[in-house]
Amino acid sequence: MNTRTRLNRYSYFMASLTLIPLICVIVACLSPLLFYFFNTTNIGLESDGYSLFIETVVNVAPTTLKIWQATLATILDTLPIIGLAYAFYQLRQLFICYSNADYFSLQAAKHCYYFGLSLTLWVVLGMLFEPLQSIILSYNLTEGRYISVSLTSEDILTLFPAISIMLIGQILKKATELAEENKQFV
Repeated sequence: MNTRTRLNRYSYFMASLTLIPLICVIVACLSPLLFYFFNTTNIGLESDGYSLFIETVVNVAPTTLKIWQATLATILDTLPIIGLAYAFYQLRQLFICYSNADYFSLQAAKHCYYFGLSLTLWVVLGMLFEPLQSIILSYNLTEGRYISVSLTSEDILTLFPAISIMLIGQILKKATELAEENKQFV
């Protein structure tokens, strides 16, 4: 058994395995809608009071929200989740390229870059939307409005590899372009 065949099979296995988090994240896109409009905190994946992707920045009952607040909060919660789903989609496409022995191609480099970019957007959108969401959710509170801003160690620990993956994707793209130029001279 040669290494290339084994590597292709591992890549195919990883492409298949990547479907699990991709499907979970797509299902999680429903979580904000169910929470803000139907006061459902558990879609079957709750643990210790934390429901998948729903962690409100303001302690407010969803039933007290006006329709515009619930709509904006749902959008602000769902957009980062969609970014994460797109990241897993790009990772799956990258493994599919690798399973077809398409290691150093422009397409594989693009999938690598977009995977890193999507992870970066997921973190950045989460950090940017938190203050907006806190203002929206606290708009009707009798105690007054407030703004919540945070930068966690998880954000930093996700940003570093995500930006690194983007850089690796750009390096692979440049290497592919140089290899194509060298083939034309020979």
